[in-house]
Amino acid sequence: MSSLIASGLPFVYFMLVASLTPGPNNVMLTASGINFGYKRTLPHILGVVVGCALLLLLVVLGVGAAYHAYPPLQLILKVLGSCYLVYLAYRILTASGVGLKEEREHASRPIRFIEAFGFQFINPKAIVFFITAVNILPDERSLFERCLIAVIGSSLVCMLSTHTWTFFGKLLAKLFRNDRTRLIVNVLLALLLLATIPMMVR
Repeated sequence: MSSLIASGLPFVYFMLVASLTPGPNNVMLTASGINFGYKRTLPHILGVVVGCALLLLLVVLGVGAAYHAYPPLQLILKVLGSCYLVYLAYRILTASGVGLKEEREHASRPIRFIEAFGFQFINPKAIVFFITAVNILPDERSLFERCLIAVIGSSLVCMLSTHTWTFFGKLLAKLFRNDRTRLIVNVLLALLLLATIPMMVR
């Protein structure tokens, strides 16, 4: 068991460094932490963790090859992912607590588990990243062991990164308590989320 853990450390380190950097998931979690707090963001967190683990498992099993082999699929995912990020940027702007119109506040809610889960599968940047990540898995291990390292390693790393960015959002909420400053922060986060689209589709 100790040798299995040791052989998976390079993969875990690679995942850790990449997952802590700003990206669509982390921007959305920060915004949710600001506007809804930790408890209401928990389904969002779990959706990201489970979605990433399942997507990575599929890539280890060889599904990732279909993404490279079928260019129309790449285009479809890029369009869907981009449109969804635009929608989520709008959601951030209309989040409760930013001081916008009452009807928009009532329409606002945290991202659900299924929404966060599904986004992982229309995020081409995540798919390409996971295809790269699986190359770091130890070749000498069996397919089962590689899947085990991928699922457990990615789940632990995702739990750490998602909680880090959510609690960062909670910290920002304490620093920016009034509606005006909260609105400014949400506008900046929405713009930052839109700025990730070119990175995702290139």
